[in-house]
Amino acid sequence: MPDILRDELVRLTCDMIRFQSTADRPDQLSAVVDYLDHYLSAIPGIFVHRSTSNGKPAIVATLHDTYEPALLLNGHVDVVMGQPAQFDPQIRDGRIYGRGSQDMKGSVAVLLRLLKDLAARDMRPDVGFQFVSDEEIGGAHGTERLFNDGWRCDYFIAAEPTDMNICNEHKGALWIELRLPGMSAHGSRPWEGRNPILALHAGLAGLFEHFPPLEQATWRTTVTPTAIQAGIGSPNQVPPELDLTLDVRHIPDDQPEDILALVRTCFPAAEEIACRRAAPLATSPENPHVRRLAAVTTRIRNQEPQFYSEHFSTDARFYSAAGIPAVCFGPVGAGLHSPEEWVAIDSLVQMYDVLHTMILE
Repeated sequence: MPDILRDELVRLTCDMIRFQSTADRPDQLSAVVDYLDHYLSAIPGIFVHRSTSNGKPAIVATLHDTYEPALLLNGHVDVVMGQPAQFDPQIRDGRIYGRGSQDMKGSVAVLLRLLKDLAARDMRPDVGFQFVSDEEIGGAHGTERLFNDGWRCDYFIAAEPTDMNICNEHKGALWIELRLPGMSAHGSRPWEGRNPILALHAGLAGLFEHFPPLEQATWRTTVTPTAIQAGIGSPNQVPPELDLTLDVRHIPDDQPEDILALVRTCFPAAEEIACRRAAPLATSPENPHVRRLAAVTTRIRNQEPQFYSEHFSTDARFYSAAGIPAVCFGPVGAGLHSPEEWVAIDSLVQMYDVLHTMILE
């Protein structure tokens, strides 16, 4: 069984890596979800719901005819962009290299095989599996849309890579786009205009008094300017306006409305063009479901998992924000979004063993 399981997890992961399922390739997103659909079609007696929103396909498969399984396991098959060679999976030193190996087609392989094995039992547990294709661009047409369509659970696990630890908390996010007004003038006569770059400097200085830029990972709110556009191509002209984008990552203790109020105070003349939000993840490590996952992981690995807080967002936030216990749990790997992304094959097997044992207990 271990060798058969290992071989299938490797095969499934490598098959999925070959799909260039990036946000700008709707054909490949559909193709990789077709691959999942084909695998699921060979499993008798399960309930499969496929849907598409804004060109982003998703599948939910359950072992019982319900929209509210006790446990929902979630994985995404979309990936960030990479070089063509990264979509040709390589196996070296017990690792699978390739785009999406760690984030998170290896985990999806585990979920597929787990679903098949649980479905073969006489007494099927009450588990559902979500497979989405837009997590990397925010999840609005995947997990969030499925939640809004009525998919609920008592406990939610996003199979994001966590090195077999448990991420029970991550930051929320605000993406704020501002337009700072100015007034054009000749660069040699700046007193005749109003330079929005000066307002930018003053506004950022005010923001950084409250949220200084970090030089190392620290669990507190950050405000990062990520895009600035000013001027119309003339080097001797005061720009008529300036567009600024802020990427805010806030801890659960800092409220979005308070952060927005501070931004408006620091840029009093700015027009707010857009503001997108992502809720934080916040689940108590003492939750009984979470404690059970930790206990089983300890038994399987002979090592107690660490609870930790993450700086980026995941789809687990959609369920946590609704008061449903949600965590991230997944395999060992490295190179997230980099040219050397990899996942450890042994950890895929361990992840399967942990989830399989936890569910049956």
